[in-house]
Amino acid sequence: MKKAVKTVGRYAYYAIEFFIAFVVVYFHVFVGGGLIAVGDLKKDGDIQLFVKTNGVHTDLCLPVKSAYFDWETVIPTTDYPGVNQFKYVSIGWGDKGFFLDTPEWSDLTFKTAVNAAFLPSGTAMHVIYHEKAPRESKSVAPIFISEEEYTLLIDYICNSFIYKNEKIDLIPNKGYWRNDNFYEANGNYHLFKTCNAWTNNALKLIGVKTGVFALSSDGIMRHFQE
Repeated sequence: MKKAVKTVGRYAYYAIEFFIAFVVVYFHVFVGGGLIAVGDLKKDGDIQLFVKTNGVHTDLCLPVKSAYFDWETVIPTTDYPGVNQFKYVSIGWGDKGFFLDTPEWSDLTFKTAVNAAFLPSGTAMHVIYHEKAPRESKSVAPIFISEEEYTLLIDYICNSFIYKNEKIDLIPNKGYWRNDNFYEANGNYHLFKTCNAWTNNALKLIGVKTGVFALSSDGIMRHFQE
């Protein structure tokens, strides 16, 4: 009996040690990966777009129509009957359960938080159509890229959607407001692949200054303030 108790105690000790080590490693990755910068910030280019944050989540905000691409060909404006003008579109990727079940922070449940953080879970694309351009602020940063870089970004975003019958797959009646919707997305969400990691990877793909491995919005947005 004493031997069994000692064995259980030893494994419990190992589990605690592992958990502490994991927390320490994740903290260093979470913070440190966003502090180390890669890429550049250009003052002009073929196209201007924006990176937006609500303090937790980041989106890419793009002109709906440009000389290089029309987002209406991918994201049907018929899904947004409450919008009168389609000037800019914000697009983000994230945990499907978190997106759909947490329209307000007060709606967040322990189960939703744990599933998003610790279990590889399904994902969704959040799309918001805007009737005017965003204003630059601490939460909205303008960036400039070339035509070639924009082509890479378009492919990256389009490949994040799941398609059904050659159209992006709408999740009906789940938008928060009159100008947003959710769509099925590729990939799984977990601690090391967050909504901000999706934005971070997009920025690294097109050579825009960002954290080398940013999991938080701060790991992205801090580099636009320098």
